[in-house]
Amino acid sequence: DLLVSYQDLMEPESFLVINTTGHVFNSTLFRNLSGDAYSLMFSEDLQHFNGSVADYYYPRLDKFLQDRKVDSYLSEAIHHLMPLFEGATSSTEDLYHEGAWGQSNYWNCEGDNTLKWKNGTRGYKTIFDFLSKKFPNPSEELPVVNKTILGKHVTKVERREGEVEVTCADGSTYLADHVIITISLGVLKKHAADMFYPALPADKTSAIETLGFGCVAKVFILFPSRWWPRDINIIAPVFSKQELQDYIKNSKHGSWAAYTYAFNPVVTHDRMMCVWFSGQSCRTVETIAEDQLIEGLMELLNQFVGKTYTIPQPEAILRSEWWSNPLTLGSYSYRTVAADRRNLSNSDLAEPVLDDTNKPVLLFAGEATHPHYFSTVHAAIETGRREAHNIINYIKNKP
Repeated sequence: DLLVSYQDLMEPESFLVINTTGHVFNSTLFRNLSGDAYSLMFSEDLQHFNGSVADYYYPRLDKFLQDRKVDSYLSEAIHHLMPLFEGATSSTEDLYHEGAWGQSNYWNCEGDNTLKWKNGTRGYKTIFDFLSKKFPNPSEELPVVNKTILGKHVTKVERREGEVEVTCADGSTYLADHVIITISLGVLKKHAADMFYPALPADKTSAIETLGFGCVAKVFILFPSRWWPRDINIIAPVFSKQELQDYIKNSKHGSWAAYTYAFNPVVTHDRMMCVWFSGQSCRTVETIAEDQLIEGLMELLNQFVGKTYTIPQPEAILRSEWWSNPLTLGSYSYRTVAADRRNLSNSDLAEPVLDDTNKPVLLFAGEATHPHYFSTVHAAIETGRREAHNIINYIKNKP
């Protein structure tokens, strides 16, 4: 009784699909068209294709649009939106970076993916309450918090005979028989070469270098009052090629705002919207001043829906900073063309480092180490459990 489905809010009738002139498109037709267009990216043929998702997808998208007799305006709008949606989903820089074979290895979860906490105040922290058994009965909570040391910045991981020494920035050190590494792939890319001693095996280093770790940003906008209708759950701004060029040329506050696929009202908050960005626009969103961020988003909103609605100035804005955060340096992982060409996958990143006695001394977990659910929270949870069980099994079975 903790979860509620928001599937009804994703019905096409709740979409406002609109262009820069204020023209509103048939949301059902557009939703069906864009959904069918996006599904081409997940064809079973993808696993047999040698190249990027772009090389596979764009010719098939063009044929699909021609076969459907879609006019040039909507065809250009679909071409603009599809990589933005995939970028926010996978964190790829663009479809030319994403490997076709690697993408085909991703698994979507079965069931209802719109489930949310019924209590709108719950967040990701509730997952930790479940994992530690703090919820639903606090008296059964596992002593995880008491055994967790926060505020420690690991700077060196050194393998010694039979054990591992972990050194932190404050000079403190910890010795262990086994260490599970859950550092983000972004941090591994930047620091693995000077963090691990001796150096990590060549296959591990190659996986770190070639797997992708992109930038995705979420921006929450709080308005003093709700100005959009209650039957609207997504505002999708669409551009033709010429409209996009004109917007970029004439924008006063930054063309980066044109590279979002939707404004999503937050269903658990009456006055809040969420906007997603990926790739270069994500990095811009994270680094520009807050007033510039607000002005850019307001310019885009007013361009599209300002003729229909009076949009008040936001009260507050909150943005994610996963790319600029030195402890993440990005959002989540994806499979690249380079990884496909070298036959490297998330499983290579997951391989443990053994000592001379075949004891697993360094074990790797985190979303980027899951062979099929990479980029997700459930992958992070599953791989953490996987490596914990690997240690337990080793201890049980060692001579």
